[in-house]
Amino acid sequence: MNHAPAVPLLQGRTVRGPESARIWIDDRPCINFVGCSYLALQALDELRAAGQRAVELEHPWSQMRSGAHGGSDPVFDEVGAAGADFFGHETSIFLPTGYFCGLAAVAALQTTFDAIFIDELGHYSLFDAARLSTCPTVVFAHCDADALRDAMRRHTPASRKPLVLTDGVFATTGRIPPLAEYARIAGEAGGQLFVDESHAYGVVGRSGRGAAEYCGVADALHAGTLGKGFCAQGGLLPCTREFAARVRGLPPVRGAGAGSPVSALVGAAALRYARAHPERREHLHAISRRLKTGLRGLGLEIVDSPAPIAAFSIGRKADMLALQRSLFDDGMHVALSSYIGSGPEGMLRCATFADHAESDIDRLIEALRRRL
Repeated sequence: MNHAPAVPLLQGRTVRGPESARIWIDDRPCINFVGCSYLALQALDELRAAGQRAVELEHPWSQMRSGAHGGSDPVFDEVGAAGADFFGHETSIFLPTGYFCGLAAVAALQTTFDAIFIDELGHYSLFDAARLSTCPTVVFAHCDADALRDAMRRHTPASRKPLVLTDGVFATTGRIPPLAEYARIAGEAGGQLFVDESHAYGVVGRSGRGAAEYCGVADALHAGTLGKGFCAQGGLLPCTREFAARVRGLPPVRGAGAGSPVSALVGAAALRYARAHPERREHLHAISRRLKTGLRGLGLEIVDSPAPIAAFSIGRKADMLALQRSLFDDGMHVALSSYIGSGPEGMLRCATFADHAESDIDRLIEALRRRL
């Protein structure tokens, strides 16, 4: 294979269109397998109407947080109620960004734990939350329940209660950790589990409630961004009303603005749409299975997961860059990821979206068959 220069494919190029099965790169239409907006809701009339409604009602572009002072705001109450309905909780808290989810949860739990245990490939935001807690933090091997148990035995005396932090779906590979085992291990030590569900919300689990639902630990505390599966903006922390009251007065929440009312109303519309249209998630699952089956048929090692993510490595980075460019020349866009867990050479990461057709998947598999 001829090696292309080590220059990112998109450098100097313009990308247009919602992040879904079809995008434009410069003036070329592409079948797209890059991104995280898995349900591909951005272009739906329901979401556009929600944004237009916010403008017509003259809501501000951003808003301070009245909830921290005992007040309420009907816009943020609406997205909180939509989140509560979707996730089956008493309430949910809308946050201006998903990055705040771990910070808010860990801060609210601060008096309930004395040590943190975090997956080595956990998201940056979880590591930031652990650092800001100032509690002793132990990193354990990726998706390894035995490593977590051993780490707790070595680092948690009887007087300490642990908090386990992990992603629900790891962004690069789509791997889901053994959450039921984590919850059991933490519970036996008097601690608990927190799951960042950013890449699972809307797309994993029987009802789309995330990896905790999929693994049978739906009562575990979890939170995540609306900016991936739900194709909106902001974060959501489903919880009890008592926990919500504690969260609203914390520095990570009280010290920041409430976010955009426009984003809140669009997020509420996305949650309602996803709840009312489970067939969209079901199609996404079918498309994802088709892609993973096809990739395995080419001899590629693909993580066994219901997440709409398939990642693989072939040779060195230069080989993968060359393959990425060759696919682009054939009208398909895949990512060469250097994100968390991709390794020193990177991985080719293919996301599936709810508006992909079977023919899109088959075209990618056939193109890879000719090149590998």
